[in-house]
Amino acid sequence: MAHKLVFVDTNVLMELLFERSNHDLAKDAVLALSTDDIACTSILSVSTLLYFVELERCDKDTAHNFMSGFKILDMSQEDYTWAAANDQGDFEDALQTACARRHTCSPLITFDKKFDSMYGKFLAIHTIR
Repeated sequence: MAHKLVFVDTNVLMELLFERSNHDLAKDAVLALSTDDIACTSILSVSTLLYFVELERCDKDTAHNFMSGFKILDMSQEDYTWAAANDQGDFEDALQTACARRHTCSPLITFDKKFDSMYGKFLAIHTIR
């Protein structure tokens, strides 16, 4: 059976790494993935995550070890061009959508309630509630 790529949004990663208030919901959503699923995220998410690791003076090795559990997807000018043409009011989400689409990820898992209304027409969105 072929592996399915499931895109994990930055906000889910933040909940997991920093053990914030929605940590358990994020953990349950990731643990619910099938053994045939590959949890992935974009290099943009990694950059954002590491920015906050540095800002909060957290251990970078812990963050890098955490990220080793995810496939990290590259981004390209093609993603930027797609996001610019399809921006629905949140350019960062448009970039994430472009990356997920190009890498044929489905669904995209997020806590962002507006993500589905803005970008759900381009790929499947699973909003954690």
